[in-house]
Amino acid sequence: MADKTLLPVAGHATVPSKSNYRAAISLYDAQFSGTTKSPISKEVIGQILTSMRRFKSVCSDFGVLDQNVRVVATEATREAQNSAEFRDKITEASGWNVELLSKSEEARIGAEGVASSVGSVTGLVMDLGGGSTQLNWMRSEKGVCQMAEKPVSMPYGAAALTKRIETAIDGTAIGVLRDEMKEKISEAFNSLQVPKDLQLDAEAEGGFTMYLSGGGFRGFGYLLLDQHDIKPYPVPIINGFKAPGNAFSSLADLHLDPELSDRLDEKFRISGRRARQIPAVAFLINTLIETLPKIKTVIFCQGGVREGALFEKLPQEIRAQDPLPVATLPFAPKSTELASLLLNYALPRSAPYIIRFETAPALSNMLIYHSNVPKESRASCGLHSTTTGILASAHGLTHETRALLALSLCERWGGEVSDSDLKTRLQDLVGPELAYWARYLGAIARVVGNVYPAGIIGEEKLRFFATDEMANTGAIILKVAIREDDPATSAIMVMDSIKDLGKVGKKKKNREGFRRKVALNLVRDLE
Repeated sequence: MADKTLLPVAGHATVPSKSNYRAAISLYDAQFSGTTKSPISKEVIGQILTSMRRFKSVCSDFGVLDQNVRVVATEATREAQNSAEFRDKITEASGWNVELLSKSEEARIGAEGVASSVGSVTGLVMDLGGGSTQLNWMRSEKGVCQMAEKPVSMPYGAAALTKRIETAIDGTAIGVLRDEMKEKISEAFNSLQVPKDLQLDAEAEGGFTMYLSGGGFRGFGYLLLDQHDIKPYPVPIINGFKAPGNAFSSLADLHLDPELSDRLDEKFRISGRRARQIPAVAFLINTLIETLPKIKTVIFCQGGVREGALFEKLPQEIRAQDPLPVATLPFAPKSTELASLLLNYALPRSAPYIIRFETAPALSNMLIYHSNVPKESRASCGLHSTTTGILASAHGLTHETRALLALSLCERWGGEVSDSDLKTRLQDLVGPELAYWARYLGAIARVVGNVYPAGIIGEEKLRFFATDEMANTGAIILKVAIREDDPATSAIMVMDSIKDLGKVGKKKKNREGFRRKVALNLVRDLE
């Protein structure tokens, strides 16, 4: 509860946070001395009250009204021996009432937090807290969330499970715990009444997609990042990270040994406390994989209860917004819609959906953003924009989406960067085919940006028409029509960028695995 705070202007993938921080206080751990449970101490309550007063001051600085602040309490507060006293003290100190969530409410709101983290959700959802873990199914599209009528909360949080494993007498006791968990997880899954069509889709696709939230799962996600084939992994953001279910399971098998946890706090974004919990999280994952239907893919999400508590209060029209266009819209030039149309006209029918309907609109929004940067730095700024640059804070984007926009923006400014290693790793992340299309789209955007450097499209001076050659090479046949003797289209930098379109498909420009030649047809017949 009080160890996680977020300004209430945030919550949806498309709504940027003004401030996001946490106080490093585990309410679950604070209630135990060894194996003995006790009330939350005065010292810990004092630390939390100080954090709440600080948050109240931060809210005041940002102009957030008291009636717009929502304080929610979850498992650790719900099960505290002095829960009522603790909540009363928070109200006295801050003036805010504390909303104590039931187990099912916590599971439901946690699932809403997952929905805020990705554009659409179809599959199983788990939120791992300190004292409990929640299981749910969810279908979320355009901000409309469908889920189980009664989501399930189980007493297997990262801290709680760590405590039970560390205090187990021997291997037999661990086996009893595993059997107990398998029974509870099986009962929980059956009680969710997962829709038949969702189950059939999972069977057809080789397993469910599972969306994971909560610090314990995210810590495990950072381990997966560390073990990834691409080293170092190019996107230092856990939200939107996707991994195969078998990799998830194999890593859990490896980290069942508590002795390994001593070295884990040296890894990126894994604290000493999280490192100590890794064997328990691995134990939970191992048991889940054994008990639940096959998990094909896991997707890690930043959003949990706090984000869900905000997301569920947002109007439907805001919840329905696509995170990528909204994240880039503040930087859009005046004629971004026309620029997006031009980019689409240059894409043949074979262009992947994600390139046409996600990357292209976002690229048109960012078309001129880096134009005031020194020329030699523009491509590099574009390459870094979605991971450590202007769009790093954009919530709700998959790593593939970030990589494609970064590669397209890099090519929009010529593609030459000093950090070619990052470019290579982003290309490896999306694969050779999508990397090719990102480069092609970026080269088209360079032409559009050169003809319309202010991003204002008035009189038509440029037109594209692209088709797929069905025979022989399978080249892209690209017709570029410009005005005769118009300085906007005949200037040397414009002509150079048009000629460069024919080089996109050259072998030396492409990684092994995929390339298509571009048959360029330049005509000067626009009137």
